[in-house]
Amino acid sequence: MMLPFTAWEAMGVLGVVFALFLGHFLLIAGAFYGGFWFWGRERLAARRIQQQPLRAARPLRELLYSVLSIALFSVMLLGLWVLDRFDLTAIYWKVSEYGWIWFLASIAIMALVHDSYYYWAHRFMHHPRVFRRVHKLHHGFHNPTPFASYAFHPLEAIIEVAWILPLALLMPIHPGALACYVVLLTVLNVISHLGYETYPAWVARWFITSTHHNLHHTRGRGHFMLYFNIWDRLMGTNAHDYEALVEEINLRAQASARP
Repeated sequence: MMLPFTAWEAMGVLGVVFALFLGHFLLIAGAFYGGFWFWGRERLAARRIQQQPLRAARPLRELLYSVLSIALFSVMLLGLWVLDRFDLTAIYWKVSEYGWIWFLASIAIMALVHDSYYYWAHRFMHHPRVFRRVHKLHHGFHNPTPFASYAFHPLEAIIEVAWILPLALLMPIHPGALACYVVLLTVLNVISHLGYETYPAWVARWFITSTHHNLHHTRGRGHFMLYFNIWDRLMGTNAHDYEALVEEINLRAQASARP
């Protein structure tokens, strides 16, 4: 049976996907790391979530695991491309087929689907038998930096991205919309692992902040969401003092800014 692509084409696609994924991650994570952990180390000290961290940050180790995860993400996206070459997906390549409104709507739908999937997948990875074999590695970064955003065990990396396959089989997705979503995901994931709180206190009620995910790393329980603070609120998995801690950081930052 003749394949609808050559091995060289597949390797070329894999190389491009990996380069783009890794390149944008290094640019975004590097910018936030440099801006907050170096330039802002003294200027933004009041916004530091862990004022007296129990463990030192390990950005190089975080980066190495993030690169490994991005390589696995790229292989899985190559698999999606292969399925599309066999006409087994709902992926489309011309924006005009569905228009710009659907292009933008599909990004929002991907975010909503991924957010709910992530909550329950994340809770699953906290089952004791799964946690010690899969998710424990990510929690080893107790004092996370932006480079921890994709620092996963290989099995967790697969779980993290598995949601896109069934969605791409059922919902029309333009590759450009998927690329936009990945960039959005990276920016928000980097902010979640930033180690500094940048949002005003009211955001904490409805959305995920850096404090929200930092508490997950330090306490090891609750706070399973990715974007919206909805499932955590509905299921009672928010820390009781979460919103108060965000408010405390904002008050501390305001006090430090006074002459």
